[in-house]
Amino acid sequence: MAKRFSTSRMISFGDCDPAQIVYYPRFFEMFDRNTENMFRFRGVYWEKLHEDSEYSGMPLLDVHANFKVRVTMGQTIDIQTWIDEFRGKTFVVRHELYNGDVLCCEGRELRAYVIRDSNAKAGVRAVPMPDDLKAKLTG
Repeated sequence: MAKRFSTSRMISFGDCDPAQIVYYPRFFEMFDRNTENMFRFRGVYWEKLHEDSEYSGMPLLDVHANFKVRVTMGQTIDIQTWIDEFRGKTFVVRHELYNGDVLCCEGRELRAYVIRDSNAKAGVRAVPMPDDLKAKLTG
């Protein structure tokens, strides 16, 4: 398994619904932000990829969350993120959110590695992620 990237975050008023429980779309924002932060921590900057190659993005194809314990305003959570596997042109990013030792939420993102291709119908196409990039992200 790849090395996990971890950050801490305090839950604020803007994260919550009127019952002071984290509003579920905020978890998906946390997943996305921590994925980008993990990439940056490992020296992969999405904006630099656009400048240096045919790279077009890493779009989200599927996302899933399993809410186990409620998370409320004022709590500090630890978010652990890692790349679980590479599947040809796609890869799976996993997330676990903890309040202390308590697992509150599990998440999974399926993403594709996409390059520009003027011959493709949408102007982009999925390709396998380059090996050097994989090595950075799983190290």
